[in-house]
Amino acid sequence: MKTLIYYEFKKVLSQKAYWIALAVMLLILIANEATPVVLGTFHPKKDRELSLSGTAIDDAVITDIGAADDPHTYDPIYEFIKNTTGRTDISEMTAEELYQTRDKVNNDLMTESKVSEEERSFWKDLDDKNDSPFVYKYDGAYEAFFGVVYFLSFMELILCGIGISGLYADEKAKKTDQIIFGTRLGRNRLFYAKLIVGGICGLVSSCILLFEEIILSVVLYGTDGADAMLQIHIPQCMMKITMGQAVWYLSLLVIANGVFLGVITMFMSQVTMNHSATMAFMIFFMFLSMYNPAKSVRPLCMLWDMLPGAYAGSWLFETYTTVKLFGMRLNILQYTPIFWTIVSVVLILFAKSSYRRYEVRA
Repeated sequence: MKTLIYYEFKKVLSQKAYWIALAVMLLILIANEATPVVLGTFHPKKDRELSLSGTAIDDAVITDIGAADDPHTYDPIYEFIKNTTGRTDISEMTAEELYQTRDKVNNDLMTESKVSEEERSFWKDLDDKNDSPFVYKYDGAYEAFFGVVYFLSFMELILCGIGISGLYADEKAKKTDQIIFGTRLGRNRLFYAKLIVGGICGLVSSCILLFEEIILSVVLYGTDGADAMLQIHIPQCMMKITMGQAVWYLSLLVIANGVFLGVITMFMSQVTMNHSATMAFMIFFMFLSMYNPAKSVRPLCMLWDMLPGAYAGSWLFETYTTVKLFGMRLNILQYTPIFWTIVSVVLILFAKSSYRRYEVRA
């Protein structure tokens, strides 16, 4: 088994296209974080946010922002108020009006998402645990991570498509299947070796991208702000959660997403036995994940929200659909990995059946 896994890894890692794609992805992440430094906007923004750290969003600060010549000097507090209320002129606004508007917007979004009264009560109980008034704390590294995390799903999909698409399909193209399926281990142990390699490639690709972004964010912005409220950046979030916890959850989901995409790629490689067709499907899958179905059709909307092509992002913290399982109510961060696990098992079993029944035609 060790020998089989070694050679399957060698096949994946010998692809120049995979290394080029990985290098391009890493350069994109570096360029994204380095751009503010090059343009000279990095230090002014960081200094402004540090000076505002610890500010409670109450009547006093709202009055100051309303009277300021440039309210953006109070960003990200002003951005929070603007995103919450949809108003740019806040000179007549009060803190009570701000938080009441937030509650109204949340209720409207829950109505649009067709949530039940039980779900509405579930979210209301969670939101009541958040301290009011909200307090802004400097959280530059965590904010930067949130700004690019949704790119990681696309990058994982592309890397899996390039690196793993040929795990099964290339053997047919190169006609090595004629030899492999005539050997003692060709129809059983080799399948599991490929499966392990594909899963590890998805995992490792995800970790490389994730760790680079985390390291860049920490080097540029430091680690301050782990206990900052997520609601400052995502006003419609009703969970009691900090920026540090949110980044931790998203990091785990990014890694799980990479493994799941690896399973999907291997499944398509086996079923189609065509490298190009598998790659084309992954690209189609990426665009399919970007589509947003009508929220009025709740089952379809929930299914689309779980698609791994564009899964990880800030929208997960303002998605109000839940699933009740074994007496516990699970949000999208919790029930999606369960769904992915079930689908992965089904795809693996189907791919195994297809692999064992495969006949060489040459």
